Amino acid sequence: MMTDHPPGKPSDLDKARLIVGRHGLVLGPAGPTSEHIAKAVAEGIALGREEGLALAAETLAKLKHASD
Repeated sequence: MMTDHPPGKPSDLDKARLIVGRHGLVLGPAGPTSEHIAKAVAEGIALGREEGLALAAETLAKLKHASD
């Protein structure tokens, strides 16, 4: 579900690793568990983006239909 990113822009997984890293004291030392959690967070980021884009497209279609 994670998508490619433009050069120079952090990927969803990069962002997720930063988020998980902020909670390192709660999760314990970095390792396989932290990476699994980061992958789940990255999927959530990607899903949120997809849902946001779908909602925006739906809203634009409704506005276009209303103006016709």
